[in-house]
Amino acid sequence: MAKNIYGLLNEVETDFKEYEEIELSSKEKERHKQRILMEVKRMEKRKENKKRKVWKAAATAAAACVIAVGAFSIVNPVQAEELFGNVFGKLIENAQGDKYEQEDTERYKKIGENAVAIQEEVDKRQEEGYILTAENDGVSISVSDVYCDGYVLYYTTTLKTDREDLANADGIILEKKTGEPYNIKVNGTDIVDVIRPFERSKDGTFVAVHQMDLMSPHSVDLSKGTEEPVDLGIGENDTVVVDWTVHELIGQLWDSWDAQGEYESTGDITGEWHLRFPVTVDTSKNQAFDINQEENGILVKRGVKTKAGLVLEVELPDFRNEPYNDKYNDPEIGIKDSEGNYLQWLNQQADLREDGTCTTQIMVLYDGQKDLSFHVSTRDKYQNEIADIGFQVP
Repeated sequence: MAKNIYGLLNEVETDFKEYEEIELSSKEKERHKQRILMEVKRMEKRKENKKRKVWKAAATAAAACVIAVGAFSIVNPVQAEELFGNVFGKLIENAQGDKYEQEDTERYKKIGENAVAIQEEVDKRQEEGYILTAENDGVSISVSDVYCDGYVLYYTTTLKTDREDLANADGIILEKKTGEPYNIKVNGTDIVDVIRPFERSKDGTFVAVHQMDLMSPHSVDLSKGTEEPVDLGIGENDTVVVDWTVHELIGQLWDSWDAQGEYESTGDITGEWHLRFPVTVDTSKNQAFDINQEENGILVKRGVKTKAGLVLEVELPDFRNEPYNDKYNDPEIGIKDSEGNYLQWLNQQADLREDGTCTTQIMVLYDGQKDLSFHVSTRDKYQNEIADIGFQVP
């Protein structure tokens, strides 16, 4: 079988010293990271696809039962029915058998348990002008669940279509080669954010959950062509109004490529799908606590526990200096539980100073663990430990 372009590229030896280094903004890095993760997950999905087809249909019902009463300790039948009957449940089902099954399932479950139906958000405001479903050219997109703790904002979307070209896709992406395929406004301010692709679910709908960064939001300065930090002026228990507009949808197959090595497209539709919805910045369960533990020049100052996350504020030294000698000033950083497992990374905000030191806020998915540690090691094959700062969450 002929190799596709990606297989051929793997055989090419490249001297990266010939390329110019370009400093990316935090948002550009995040977008590239999300695209890379999406590509990796697609590759893994393709590898698993054949064997999954054999057993997935028979295993789906059993897997749902295991999830509901076993692996994730949802012992309340009503709670289980609510979670697995909505978009989060479809996303959990889609994750079964994937390489990132555990990571995705943990995140969808935790956020889903604390999310609020968007209709509840609308009903309590008694205001007009919100748009929860947008329809155009045989495609409808709706928003259904939201979660916001002041640090991140999650919202779920569902795409339904009677168009055969899109309905036959494995997933629907929001991309175009020129121009912007979508734009997002928060309280009237354009922000840079990533909209994830829609995943096909068993019932034929396409679902997605999106994460919006409220720790370090950025806006595009069209006059300069750069991304600039923006203050959205969001306070505790404020209302955030999100305007979400999509301009192009492309159906794709994860197991087929065209002559250029791109994913095979089943259909491409342009138009406008505009959603407008309110979200409460719910800080009612946020609990701040001091830590003030230091090791090897690294200071973990304080933490904030939210409904689904844990945020640490940390002072970091310039790792290019002695005794670290990291020329990129970029060590491996994470938060571990008492068994040495890393908690899932959700978000980060960093204020880098001219002297190379930095104050950073790091957010991880949190599920009630008491004994944790802030771990720092070198980002090389040796992974030498720089600091392991233990602390307790009240």
